[in-house]
Amino acid sequence: MQYRFIDQNKDRYSVKELCECFELSRSGYYDWQLRSPSARSLEDNSYKSHILEVHKQANGRVYGHRPIHRHLQDEGLDCGRDRTLRLMKELRIDSTQKKGFKPLGTNSKHDFGYSPNLLKKLGKPQGCDQVWVADTTYLRVQNGWCYLATVMDLFSRRIIGWSVSSHNDSKLVCKALKCAVLTRGGDLPEGLIHHSDRGSTYASYSYETLLKSFGICQSMSAKGNCYDNAAQESFYGRYKTSSVGDTIFFDEAAARSHAFEYIEVFYNRFRKHSSLDYNNPIQFEEKFYPHGGKQNASLPACINHN
Repeated sequence: MQYRFIDQNKDRYSVKELCECFELSRSGYYDWQLRSPSARSLEDNSYKSHILEVHKQANGRVYGHRPIHRHLQDEGLDCGRDRTLRLMKELRIDSTQKKGFKPLGTNSKHDFGYSPNLLKKLGKPQGCDQVWVADTTYLRVQNGWCYLATVMDLFSRRIIGWSVSSHNDSKLVCKALKCAVLTRGGDLPEGLIHHSDRGSTYASYSYETLLKSFGICQSMSAKGNCYDNAAQESFYGRYKTSSVGDTIFFDEAAARSHAFEYIEVFYNRFRKHSSLDYNNPIQFEEKFYPHGGKQNASLPACINHN
């Protein structure tokens, strides 16, 4: 009876603490486990198979125990969060987020003008297509560097536009923006704000003109504040630490293929976000817009655009 109590409460307390409480040896407890697998142990094995399947779908990326716990809940499994963490440890699945990716300063020394920061007045968006945030990061390839530009809907955290190029120029960011407009079907609400840093590509005449042609209001971060665009920085941070790591891609095409798999397969359609009540961005948009979902909600952002 005491061994069964220990087995039922080992998620909350260590086996060592529980055994000391009952003045039992740990070896005696483990012998009991081997002699007669409890219903809970059998249940643990069943949960482990589901955890391994989620880990497989995450393609081996670092994926915390909280979102994995939510996946199990979605499958109707009554596995607590602490128990999920313990089982992941037993399976040697790393659930620890690596040190965050530190954003580099942007090139804001240019001859273009700067737009004011419109986010301060707006506050937190209450629906899709109120605020889009954009940013660019670099990816290492064998012959140098290539660049990934993304546009995110700040409300749903969905990447609605992205593009990869060997050149960090206005063409790169314009492609990502066009992709975002295409994803939303071209019918954009009045007053949509596009927020970015003060970099030359986003301040360029061609980008400003493109925004105006779509009726989008341009907003930029304050000078020297690279963390003002926190949602995009968080996206790139997790992408770099949990997926890219020290990878050096063969060429631009390989980097683009990797970005597609991460953004369209994993991030937009699989990864649970704590800020979205542990839904993925596509799920969140479809729940928020139950009658058919947001425009082109289920379609990949840039399937034929890059």
